[in-house]
Amino acid sequence: MQQLLSDRGVAVMDSIIVTRELLGAGPTALGEAKGIVLSSPSRSVERQRHEELVDALLDAVDEGAEGR
Repeated sequence: MQQLLSDRGVAVMDSIIVTRELLGAGPTALGEAKGIVLSSPSRSVERQRHEELVDALLDAVDEGAEGR
């Protein structure tokens, strides 16, 4: 499923929404869908970019806290 979405150019956020709906949109479905999409081998580039963004944000927060 994730390979199909990726091959068709469906963005990560849209893939998470589609996957959440397929899971039944219950209270834990969003977290599960995010995990499924981001752990898919077809999303390795997006996962790497996501990790880099999170790391950069955490570094910026740390630097901001040190400057106070």
